[in-house]
Amino acid sequence: MFCPKCKAEYREGFSSCADCNISLIPELPPEPPEEYVDWINIKTYSNRHEAELAKSFLLANGVNAVVSGDDYGGIHPALSFTTGIRLLVDKKDVEKAERILDKAG
Repeated sequence: MFCPKCKAEYREGFSSCADCNISLIPELPPEPPEEYVDWINIKTYSNRHEAELAKSFLLANGVNAVVSGDDYGGIHPALSFTTGIRLLVDKKDVEKAERILDKAG
Protein backbone atom coordinates (compact mmCIF):
# COMPACT_ATOMS: atom_id res chain seq x y z
CA MET A 1 0.00 0.00 0.00
CA PHE A 2 1.24 3.47 -0.89
CA CYS A 3 0.33 7.07 -0.21
CA PRO A 4 -0.44 8.77 -3.54
CA LYS A 5 0.77 12.13 -2.19
CA CYS A 6 4.06 11.48 -0.34
CA LYS A 7 4.66 8.03 -1.89
CA ALA A 8 5.36 6.42 1.50
CA GLU A 9 4.99 2.63 1.57
CA TYR A 10 2.83 0.95 4.23
CA ARG A 11 2.40 -2.65 5.38
CA GLU A 12 -0.87 -4.48 4.81
CA GLY A 13 -3.55 -3.48 7.29
CA PHE A 14 -3.06 0.28 6.96
CA SER A 15 -5.69 2.25 5.05
CA SER A 16 -4.53 5.87 5.28
CA CYS A 17 -1.28 7.79 5.36
CA ALA A 18 -0.30 8.94 8.84
CA ASP A 19 1.36 12.10 7.46
CA CYS A 20 -1.02 13.12 4.67
CA ASN A 21 -4.25 11.75 6.17
CA ILE A 22 -5.46 10.40 2.81
CA SER A 23 -6.41 6.89 1.64
CA LEU A 24 -3.69 4.54 0.47
CA ILE A 25 -3.62 2.91 -2.97
CA PRO A 26 -2.38 -0.60 -3.86
CA GLU A 27 0.44 0.62 -6.13
CA LEU A 28 1.88 3.88 -7.38
CA PRO A 29 1.48 4.86 -11.02
CA PRO A 30 4.72 4.81 -13.05
CA GLU A 31 6.78 8.00 -12.94
CA PRO A 32 6.69 9.96 -16.18
CA PRO A 33 10.04 10.02 -17.96
CA GLU A 34 12.11 13.14 -17.42
CA GLU A 35 11.86 15.59 -20.27
CA TYR A 36 15.08 16.20 -22.16
CA VAL A 37 16.16 19.83 -22.08
CA ASP A 38 18.48 21.12 -24.79
CA TRP A 39 20.34 23.82 -22.84
CA ILE A 40 21.71 26.71 -24.90
CA ASN A 41 24.24 29.27 -23.65
CA ILE A 42 22.70 32.70 -24.20
CA LYS A 43 25.20 34.81 -22.29
CA THR A 44 28.53 34.42 -20.48
CA TYR A 45 29.25 36.52 -17.39
CA SER A 46 32.51 37.32 -15.69
CA ASN A 47 31.10 36.51 -12.23
CA ARG A 48 28.49 34.21 -10.72
CA HIS A 49 26.54 37.01 -9.01
CA GLU A 50 25.59 38.66 -12.30
CA ALA A 51 24.68 35.30 -13.83
CA GLU A 52 22.51 34.34 -10.84
CA LEU A 53 20.77 37.72 -10.97
CA ALA A 54 19.96 37.26 -14.66
CA LYS A 55 18.79 33.69 -13.96
CA SER A 56 16.44 34.96 -11.21
CA PHE A 57 15.03 37.57 -13.59
CA LEU A 58 14.37 34.93 -16.25
CA LEU A 59 12.77 32.53 -13.77
CA ALA A 60 10.49 35.33 -12.53
CA ASN A 61 9.40 35.85 -16.14
CA GLY A 62 8.62 32.19 -16.81
CA VAL A 63 11.84 31.10 -18.51
CA ASN A 64 13.63 28.05 -17.10
CA ALA A 65 17.33 28.91 -16.73
CA VAL A 66 20.44 27.48 -15.11
CA VAL A 67 23.89 28.84 -14.36
CA SER A 68 26.98 26.82 -15.21
CA GLY A 69 30.60 27.69 -14.65
CA ASP A 70 33.99 26.43 -13.66
CA ASP A 71 34.30 28.53 -10.52
CA TYR A 72 33.27 25.68 -8.22
CA GLY A 73 30.00 27.29 -7.20
CA GLY A 74 31.60 30.58 -6.32
CA ILE A 75 34.14 29.08 -3.93
CA HIS A 76 37.03 30.14 -6.16
CA PRO A 77 35.79 33.20 -8.07
CA ALA A 78 39.29 33.93 -9.37
CA LEU A 79 39.02 30.81 -11.55
CA SER A 80 35.90 32.05 -13.35
CA PHE A 81 38.00 33.91 -15.92
CA THR A 82 38.93 30.65 -17.65
CA THR A 83 35.60 30.23 -19.48
CA GLY A 84 33.22 32.53 -17.59
CA ILE A 85 29.90 31.78 -15.98
CA ARG A 86 27.32 30.67 -18.51
CA LEU A 87 23.58 31.42 -18.41
CA LEU A 88 21.75 28.55 -20.09
CA VAL A 89 18.11 28.35 -21.18
CA ASP A 90 15.99 25.73 -22.90
CA LYS A 91 16.47 25.92 -26.68
CA LYS A 92 12.76 26.64 -27.14
CA ASP A 93 13.02 29.72 -24.87
CA VAL A 94 16.14 31.37 -26.36
CA GLU A 95 14.33 34.20 -28.17
CA LYS A 96 12.06 34.96 -25.20
CA ALA A 97 15.04 34.97 -22.81
CA GLU A 98 17.04 37.29 -25.05
CA ARG A 99 14.10 39.73 -25.30
CA ILE A 100 13.68 39.71 -21.50
CA LEU A 101 17.38 40.34 -20.88
CA ASP A 102 17.51 43.06 -23.56
CA LYS A 103 14.62 44.89 -21.85
CA ALA A 104 16.37 44.57 -18.48
CA GLY A 105 19.46 46.24 -19.90
